[in-house]
Amino acid sequence: MNLHAIQAFVLSHQLGSISAAATKMKKNRAQLSQWISNLEIDWNVELFTRSGHKPVLSEQGLKMLPLCEQLLNANQQLIKQVEHVAEQDCLRLNIGISAYLQNATVAELLSQFNQRHPNIDLHLYQRRDEQLLNWQEKPQLDLILSFYRDAYPHKFNLEHLCDMPLVAVCATNHPLANTSTPTLQQILSHTWITILAANDISLWDPDSIPRKIEVEQHELAIQLCLRGCGVFVGEQKQLAPYLKTGQLKIVDHKDAITTERLGLIYQKHWAASPALNSLIDLCKAHFS
Repeated sequence: MNLHAIQAFVLSHQLGSISAAATKMKKNRAQLSQWISNLEIDWNVELFTRSGHKPVLSEQGLKMLPLCEQLLNANQQLIKQVEHVAEQDCLRLNIGISAYLQNATVAELLSQFNQRHPNIDLHLYQRRDEQLLNWQEKPQLDLILSFYRDAYPHKFNLEHLCDMPLVAVCATNHPLANTSTPTLQQILSHTWITILAANDISLWDPDSIPRKIEVEQHELAIQLCLRGCGVFVGEQKQLAPYLKTGQLKIVDHKDAITTERLGLIYQKHWAASPALNSLIDLCKAHFS
């Protein structure tokens, strides 16, 4: 099937003449006329009526026109995707990972991926969620695994993975550990150990805390919390061993247990490679 002939047919209708279509395609009129005639022979249809000076679609031509337009649009999309695949380094994936996720969780996912795709280089960028959701750095990220809260960039696709329980905890030797139903003012008067620069949970808003210790990794935050340095909000699953042994205690407040939404974020209209699709499937399986 000659795509140039199909384009000639569509353009002749859109532009009102075969001559105009020929100019648009930078071909001579006779060439386009022959292409259209060949289409009619191949398809056993009459695309244009032969009366008058301008091409007028026949009944059969009216039926074929939308099909041909869809085919040409699909061909253009294919060309763009092929160009994208050719330009990108297919042996490398750039992945943004929320610094709020446990390293053990990330390591488990990536070890499974490495078993499936040992030849793919992975470049991980562990950042705070708001940095990932407003990524301006180079290179461009292929996939973001992040807590997205109430908003995310609308030029991206979002696939919700799970709601993850979070708890506010302190060490057993911390003053709040022995305070029954403390007030908000009492809670916020203590030092807080924080990871994220932004938080939409009003009770645990870092801007309302007089003193805080900011760290990049949860492991250090937990160690500081265990030593009584302050209150920390972390993933319930991650803190469960310390809660079970009594080393940490959940703050006695109705809002000390909450949830965050974890999702996969990637660009719209992007042809994902088999390796990237594999990683997406692993994330869905793990967090479902």
